[in-house]
Amino acid sequence: MPYALVILCGGKSTRMGTDKALLPFGQKSLIEYLVDKFHPYFSSIYLSVQQQGDYSSLQLPVKYVADIYQNAGALSGIFSALSMMKEDRAFFITVDTPFVEPQLGISLLTASEGYDICAIRRKNLQTETLSAVYSKNVTPRAGKALILKQYSLNLFLENCSTTYVPEEDLDGKCSTPVSLQFFNMNTRSDYYRALHFLWRDGKLPTSNHSDDTSSLFRRQESSIPILSFVGDSLIDKKNYVEQLSSVLDKDNIKNAIFHYDENQDPAAQRDALRRITNVDLILTYDLKDLACFKIEMLLQETNRNPLYKENELMAYVTDFNYKSVLPTYDYRKLRSIVPFIRNFVKDYGN
Repeated sequence: MPYALVILCGGKSTRMGTDKALLPFGQKSLIEYLVDKFHPYFSSIYLSVQQQGDYSSLQLPVKYVADIYQNAGALSGIFSALSMMKEDRAFFITVDTPFVEPQLGISLLTASEGYDICAIRRKNLQTETLSAVYSKNVTPRAGKALILKQYSLNLFLENCSTTYVPEEDLDGKCSTPVSLQFFNMNTRSDYYRALHFLWRDGKLPTSNHSDDTSSLFRRQESSIPILSFVGDSLIDKKNYVEQLSSVLDKDNIKNAIFHYDENQDPAAQRDALRRITNVDLILTYDLKDLACFKIEMLLQETNRNPLYKENELMAYVTDFNYKSVLPTYDYRKLRSIVPFIRNFVKDYGN
């Protein structure tokens, strides 16, 4: 049976501050990550976009559907996709729910037979309206709702032939818990928490370092986060980290500085890290292993060009105006990065 998937990408990403679909996720952008995950299981993938041409430069194996009604929320994307696709029904997801699994969509498509919509009823009795199956039968009703500016999906489901699958019925059918599959990335804090989940499950790219060094930091990652400041060798990262440590101490963010030595035996490095306890964060510099979190420093007098790819980094620290989808903090204003680190430590512990 051919399956169709629609990824809704037409949101404004206001709280994120940048286009969610293009955020680095693993080795690619978030939208590429989702397409790669679903492509082996779905014969057709549609991207619901605001304007025709959005993301076409990525050359993805998808079909693009532009919103017919602008600024009308998710219902506009659903209506536009149903109007243009050739399949009778499709599984819909949003681009900011990266952990939804193909098997969940297939299960809902199977359960949707005989109904126009198949949605999930959560344990808290809320309905997942954006990870659901919609059939072309609802297209006229959706068009009418858009004309009347009735954008509520919950109300729309109540007025259609809808079946609801209890969340507990889906547990066990996927390797990822259903509750995590609905994790939604609305803010930067959510984004970094999602990266933590991805990292925790071992799906981030591995490094070119020895397996011993890589496994060392993967084990540490699950207890105390390691934040390394990296960049050109001429940048005094050690001094920056020491000053940052003092500022964090005053803000009651317990931290310790780990002086990484690439010439030291990995076993000795492991022992040194194990002795660091009772802190919220381990700060270090020039630690290049991909299993730690990294922030690159860029300074006008040393290096204005990054040495790392954006998908290897959490943020930048610079003394000039540098444009990136990642957060950028002022090197000259040390406290500018403190709220970011505070949220990072908080989200890491959740």
